[in-house]
Amino acid sequence: MFLSPPFLWSLLGLLLIAAEMFIPGFVIFFFGSGAIITGFLSVLIPGLSSNFALQGVVWILSSILSFTFFRKKFARIFRGTMLNKEIDSDVGHTVKVIEAITPDKPGRVRYQGTSWKAISYTESFEPGEIVDIVKEENLTFIVSSTILEDNNIFKEEGEKDG
Repeated sequence: MFLSPPFLWSLLGLLLIAAEMFIPGFVIFFFGSGAIITGFLSVLIPGLSSNFALQGVVWILSSILSFTFFRKKFARIFRGTMLNKEIDSDVGHTVKVIEAITPDKPGRVRYQGTSWKAISYTESFEPGEIVDIVKEENLTFIVSSTILEDNNIFKEEGEKDG
C-alpha cells in the first residue's frame, strides 16, 4: 500500500508543492499537481498503476496542462512577498493626488490603479497635483514635489544646452 504507485506519486506531488515555498517562480507547484493527478488517475484507471512509462506520460501532460491553464489564475492568488522590498521599491514614482494632503492631515494618491494613503511632512497638495513618492512606510507613501522641481531644473538646463 505505502509503496504503491498512487501513494508514491501523491507523496512526490506533496513534496514538490511544499518545495515551491522555498524555490521562487511558481512552477514546481504544477509538477506537484501533475504528480497528484497521476496518483489519482493510477487508482481510477486499471492498468495505469502497473505501467510506469504511461504514468510518466500522464505526469508530464498533466503538469504541462495545469501549468498552461492555471498559472496566471493561481499566481494572483498565491502571490508572495519579498523580504527585502527595497529591490522593487515604489520610491521615485510619480503619482496623482486624489485627496488633499497637508502636514497635519494625511490624504490619498492614485498609484497603479489603486488609492493609497499618503503624507507629507512639510508641503500641502490639492487633488489633481502630481507628486513623487520619496519614501514608503508600510502601506503609506511619503510624498513631495521637490524631486519634480529638481527634475524640471535639469530638463531646463539640458534644453538650454541643446
